[in-house]
Parts: sequence; structure tokens; C-alpha cells
Amino acid sequence: MALSKNKFTEDENDHSRKIRISKEPDQRRQEIVETALEMFSEKGYENTTIQDIAEKMNVSPGLCYRYFKSKTEIFAATSEYYAIQAVEQMKIPVSQDMPAIEKLNLVIKRMFDFSVNHSEYESRYNEGSGIRAILLDDVAYQWMTVMIPIIEQGMKEKTFSCSNAPRTAQFLISGLVHTFHAEMPEEKTKEYMQSFFDFTQDMLVRVLGIKAD
Repeated sequence: MALSKNKFTEDENDHSRKIRISKEPDQRRQEIVETALEMFSEKGYENTTIQDIAEKMNVSPGLCYRYFKSKTEIFAATSEYYAIQAVEQMKIPVSQDMPAIEKLNLVIKRMFDFSVNHSEYESRYNEGSGIRAILLDDVAYQWMTVMIPIIEQGMKEKTFSCSNAPRTAQFLISGLVHTFHAEMPEEKTKEYMQSFFDFTQDMLVRVLGIKAD
């Protein structure tokens, strides 16, 4: 977090950049993660350095290395944080009396709304790489924790035709998440997301054996 410069002369400004506010380790680590998320969204993984992240925080790169061994490790923490934020959006409480099919539609819509609101971050990882895999695996895992209970409920209500909720969720979510990003364009991402949302609804009907009304 940058220090206010209003009360400093030019020489004092240079000195103030070296001053680091003492923070609790968990708080400082989280600040690195959130700053990295912002930088990766703006510049992409390849074009962002630990120096960039440190400068944004007004600290030395050495401070970042106290918490993370490498940029890849920072990105792993960032993708986990992003995935958790996404799943928290999907976990907003709904009525317990809501049928599984309605919960399913609501969760899917929330997921895509979150993606649209973070389209710049999403569009940075359309290249086939290990970096993208870190992000996608985190998102898929977090999403499955939400989907499995809904599928189990749908099986009990006999609106979903599948025999194994965890396997069905893994097959469905992993496939959708990786396919979603494999074709992600760097431009017109919101239009692409809308078309993929329609595709996802069709796949849910097929994989879960949902009968049309």
C-alpha cells in the first residue's frame, strides 16, 4: 500500500519508498496475493514480474520472497484465491426448499456472472500452459464442491438421471472449465462467455439426463 506523499519533500519522497509499514504475516501475504491478481489481470502472467508486484505495493522484492519462493508460487496462491472468491459467489444462500434444477440454473448463472465481471483476468490464460492448468484445476475443484450436493439432490428428486454424483460432477465441471478457457479469445470475451453459457446449459441437460419441460 503506497504511503501518502503530500507531506514529504522530493528527497523525503525518495526515502519514504524505503519505509515499510509493519503488518501481520497473514495480512502481508494476502496483500501480495491481491496485488498479484491485479497485476496479472492487467499485464498477464508472462509480462508481470515480482518487481512489478513489489513496486505496486511500495515494498522491496525481497519481502515477496519471504512469503513465496517464485512467481509461479505467487500465481498458484492467486488462482486459489480467485477460485475461492468464485465459489463464494456461488454459495450465496438459497432456500432449502428450492428444487435442484433451479439451484443448478442459479449456480451456473452466478459462475458465469463472476467470470464476466473478471473477464480481463480470465482472458489472460487462453494459452496452453502449466500456468493455466493451475488456475483451472483450482476453479474446477471449488466448483465441484458446490455441484455435488445439487446433483445428489436432483438424483433424490429423480430430476437428474445419473448414478454417481461425484464422478458426474468431475466429468462435467472439469470438461466445461478446461473447454471454456481453451477457446477463450482475448477480445470480445463477454460475447464468447454468453455463447458458452448457452452451450453449458445444453451439456447439463445431456449429461444429467434432464428431461425438457
